[in-house]
Amino acid sequence: MNKSFLIIILVSLGLVATLYSLPKIIVGEKKELLTGTANRDKPLKKEEMGENEPDKEESHANKLDANQQKLINQLKVNYFETTPDKKEELGKKLINEFAKFQMFDSAAYYSEKLSVSNPNEKNWIATGDYYYQAFTYALEDVKSVKMGEKSREYYQKALDKNPNLLLAKTNMAMTYVSTQTPMQGILLLREVVAESPDYEPALFNLGLLSMRSNQFLKAVERFRHITKNNPNNTKAAFYLGVSLARLGRNEEAKEVLLKVKEIDKDPSIQAELSTLLNELN
Repeated sequence: MNKSFLIIILVSLGLVATLYSLPKIIVGEKKELLTGTANRDKPLKKEEMGENEPDKEESHANKLDANQQKLINQLKVNYFETTPDKKEELGKKLINEFAKFQMFDSAAYYSEKLSVSNPNEKNWIATGDYYYQAFTYALEDVKSVKMGEKSREYYQKALDKNPNLLLAKTNMAMTYVSTQTPMQGILLLREVVAESPDYEPALFNLGLLSMRSNQFLKAVERFRHITKNNPNNTKAAFYLGVSLARLGRNEEAKEVLLKVKEIDKDPSIQAELSTLLNELN
């Protein structure tokens, strides 16, 4: 049993910044391809090929196929060649496509351009969110650090105007966890919970961080707080069950995990729950 639970905890650490705090990206239905032909096959300028994007030489988890790349290239042409009054509209179309393909670093790069040309809280938050997602998906440590720094920069701009942005504070806190000053992030999460004791994203991340440091009693406290207020939060319930098992409270753990099994029908979760429950018997 210890080996499986160790694996679960290691997975938790890998997902600690992604399981709960990822902002919701509305991608909607797949957008239709542009029908005009004037610019479709026109050679792209250097900046339109993205050669000035800071992440151009870095790897992405997803690779575009030929049609997807063609769409992105066309959207870049439209964005760079449009008039200033249409820049934000076309920029957001380009950003949404990058987000759809989980290329959050590129989405963040163009979102930052919009933030510079039209600085306001909404654009700062959007840019911070995209950089945060790029941070969580980064495949290289150097890139992760860079994306975390950029995320904090734009979240801070928004927080300077509006200190009550709890999700921005929570996400910003998580970018500190993998730095040389992780306590700065933990203290910021505690600050969020002090402001709003029932705020789920901060409680959830504090619970996962407690698991990482083998403080399973604290983890149980955090996850139980969430599930008491929101019984349908199966992620919190899952980690509550794991934490209870790590404390040797197997019957309590089985009770919690069986409830998760009833509610969450995700096949990967179901498979993991079956393994864990068998080991608890």
